[in-house]
Amino acid sequence: MTDTKPKTRKQMLVDARQAAMKGEWNTAIEINQSLIERTPKDAEAYNRLGRALLETNKYSAAFEAYTGALKCDPANMIARRNLQRIDVLRRKHSGDPLEGETAAPEPVIPRTNVFIEEVGKTWVDELVNPVALEDLVEVSPGEHLEVAIEGDRIIVRRADGTRLGEIEAKSAERLLGLIAGGNRYEVYALGTSAASLRVILREVFRDPRQANTISFPRQISYRAAYLRDRDQLRQRDEADFLFTDEDDEELDEEESTSSSPDDDVAGDTEQDNFEEDHVTVEEEDPGM
Repeated sequence: MTDTKPKTRKQMLVDARQAAMKGEWNTAIEINQSLIERTPKDAEAYNRLGRALLETNKYSAAFEAYTGALKCDPANMIARRNLQRIDVLRRKHSGDPLEGETAAPEPVIPRTNVFIEEVGKTWVDELVNPVALEDLVEVSPGEHLEVAIEGDRIIVRRADGTRLGEIEAKSAERLLGLIAGGNRYEVYALGTSAASLRVILREVFRDPRQANTISFPRQISYRAAYLRDRDQLRQRDEADFLFTDEDDEELDEEESTSSSPDDDVAGDTEQDNFEEDHVTVEEEDPGM
């Protein structure tokens, strides 16, 4: 008789995130439900469960999961944003067959590096002239989008050709020149805002002729301002920042395992050199 030792919570967290990375949403649902049974106050497990349910078109169950996250953590913005998204989706599909009778969409398998911001090589922004919000909420975080050049505009579309919006004029003007010079870029969805879609533009190839030309110089200036503010904060009296020791052990465990793109923030890394600095941008859904 073989004695099978139950998996630890840490092991289950790793399994849940790997299932999400592979788009195995039913497996992710089972694992996160087991985690909630072990720790009923785990808001992040509820968020991960909500994401998996949402990906399988189970809107009512996803709504309950995100509501559970808010009960554990009333200030949880991940849950709040997704509850708003589900509300829009439910209104849009109010005339559709009952949940479970509609085919689930092809799973969006997030790429880990999509949400990592590289100074000078990526730019996060909201689309301008977007389509209606009820169409934007159909776009999953991490979805690879397409760009099309129309005159002096850069249009962002889904893989099926559905128009979502445009890159704002200042960024588009610069990108058009760089693209004409041989550079290549990709764009991914991050999640909806109040009235648009947040995307991340990423340089994937720099033509040797433009080796000394930075794609997104505004990001460098913004990062420099951030570093100045951070240094000023460090100089302030430590008495201004009061922390408690409550749940320190649990926090350490969570931080040691939260490296997925589905964690609304996948673990910011602060470094002082621009050349090596990678900053994780916020995504709509938590890590699996």
